[in-house]
Formats: sequence, C-alpha cells, structure tokens
Amino acid sequence: MSEQELPPSDRLLLMMHNLGVIHEKASKTLHDLSQITKLSLEQLTEILSRHEESGYLETFTDQEGSKRYFLTGRGIIRVCSVFT
Repeated sequence: MSEQELPPSDRLLLMMHNLGVIHEKASKTLHDLSQITKLSLEQLTEILSRHEESGYLETFTDQEGSKRYFLTGRGIIRVCSVFT
C-alpha cells in the first residue's frame, strides 16, 4: 500500500512519524499539522481527537497557550503496522 492509498487519518500518523514528531520537543500545533497535511482545521481536529482517544497521540499546552501534538509509542507502532 502506498502513502497515497492511506486514509487521511493514517497519512497524518505517517507524516508525523516521518517528521520525527515523537516527543514534546518536536511536537506540532494544529496549524503546523494543517499546513503539512493540507487537511482543513475541522477535519484535522476530528482526526487528532480520535487518535488521542486511541492513545496514538499525546498533547500538551505550550508556554504560549497553544495545544501541541506528538506521537506516542502506540502511535509509532500503528504507523509501522500499516506497512506490515
């Protein structure tokens, strides 16, 4: 399966993995992720919420008050399982 064949939710996880968004220091904001994925803020917010509920992502609020996202170990395993 190629990256283009993946649903947007899995493509988001793959892009985050490929960019190394796997800890707080490398985390991205909603707007960062929207620019990278070209998904609308509405669609991205829905996907991020589902992934957070599934344990694939963690969030925190930075010093400027922005919510930031990064992959968890479970999210990394999810990405790897797509291609096995």
